[in-house]
Order: sequence, then C-alpha cells, then structure tokens
Amino acid sequence: MVSEVPTSTAHDHVCWIYRDDAELHAVGMEFLAGGLAQGERLLCVGDRMAEGLRRDPGALGGAAALIAAGTLEVLTLTEAYEAAGGFSTERQRAFYDAATRRALTDGYTGLRVLADVTALAGDPVHHDELVRWEHVADEFIANGPGMSALCGYRADLPEAALADVTSVHPLVHTTADDAVPFRLFFDGRRLVLAGDVDTLGAERLVRALRSSPVESGAPALDLTDLRFADVAAYRAIAAWARALADDGEPVELWNAPALLRRTWQLLGLDEWASVSFPSTA
Repeated sequence: MVSEVPTSTAHDHVCWIYRDDAELHAVGMEFLAGGLAQGERLLCVGDRMAEGLRRDPGALGGAAALIAAGTLEVLTLTEAYEAAGGFSTERQRAFYDAATRRALTDGYTGLRVLADVTALAGDPVHHDELVRWEHVADEFIANGPGMSALCGYRADLPEAALADVTSVHPLVHTTADDAVPFRLFFDGRRLVLAGDVDTLGAERLVRALRSSPVESGAPALDLTDLRFADVAAYRAIAAWARALADDGEPVELWNAPALLRRTWQLLGLDEWASVSFPSTA
C-alpha cells in the first residue's frame, strides 16, 4: 500500500484508486513530473487525462511545448487501442515494448506511462482481458527495457472490479485497506503472492496465476509475504502447479509457511501437484 506518489524509478507499476478528476490530475502530474526529472519520455493515456491537460495548459511547465518536442504524447483510450491495433494483452505488450524502445533510441532514459483505464474496468466486455493485461504488464515493467506506469481507476467502480485490478499491482493506493486482500506481482523475475487469500478470493487468484507469464526452467512463487491462505487458496496454487507440471515445468514454492506445507500433505496435494519447498528465495 502507498499513501503518496512514489518517487518512481523505472520498473515501478502503481495502481491508484482516485476519488475524482481533480485527484487524478494532481497525482498524474506529480507522477509525470518525476519522469521529466529523470529524462524519461511521457505517455498519457485516457480521456480524463487528455481533458485535464487541456484545462491546465501550464501543467508540467507547458504541455504544448513538451508535445511539440516529442517528450509528451497524449492519447485517448480509443486512440491508444487503435495505435496498438485493438485491445488485447498481446497487442498492448507489443505496443508498449515498441514505444519504450523508441524512447530509448531517441535518447530518453525510459518511458513513463500515465493511464486512466476506468472505462475498461467497468466494461464487462473488456474487464477480464484488462486484468490479464495488467498482470502481464507487471512482468514487462519489472523485466523490460525501462517502462514505469501509474494506472488510475475511479473509486466508484464496483468493489469486485477494483479487487481484480488491485490484485495484480505491486504498489496500490486506496482509501480502503480491505479492498486489496492480496497482490500477485513480479519482483524482477520472482512471482510474489502477498496478503490474504480466502475462499472469496481464490477464484481471483486462479485467474491471475493462469495469466502469469512463465519462462522455461523452474517456475517459482514466493510466499514470504503471504499472511493467510485457506484450503481454497491452497487448491488454487496446486491447480496452477499441476498445469505447469503437465507442461514439464516443476514449481517451487519459496518460503512457504509451515501450515501450508503441512496442509499440502494432509490434503494429498503433494500427490496431485508435485512441488518443492525451498526455504529461501
């Protein structure tokens, strides 16, 4: 959980739940200003963000001059997805990878993205793909060529929608602590599960794990910061491990709590989904 806009270096991925357009604009400008200070190119995505810059032409020392210089690009959601060829996880990853590499080629230190994607989170047609994209984006941000991002979501979205998007970000700002029961995110190459996972959140964990990019070798899930997990959560992890094992990828559960290791055997999960339990990450 974060209470202030991070000073933000490359590879930060922040989910900011905001109350109104004024908060989004203030937070967004602070985030983008940090990118300017570090020599990054700026990309601003979303109708609310574009409108905020139109109302505040002096933002960032003069948005028009930054746009003319190629330092700042402003896209509505429609323009962003048309530029990517339509909204899908694969297209979005390719779009941001290319944009980051162009920024580096043009002499910037990286790409900083500010995106308000509230409209997608509230749209049943795009919601699931958006959550999948956010998780894949987290891996790309953690390990890619140099992108950071702040994703804005309005606080009046349905509770379930907010829980879905916050669960796949490493850094989250929200006024309700219970709105982020758990987070699944990448710390470099490590996949980390932190927080509390109960029966109500187990299906959300299943979906998030299913969308996790997995490299060849031994996939690993770091459980150091897992505070609580019930039987449904154990079964969600086991289903993920079983699917990877079927593909020839044995799973390591790093720093698993003693209770999880005991319950894994009592439930017979060790026979159904073979995993190893390294004691250190």
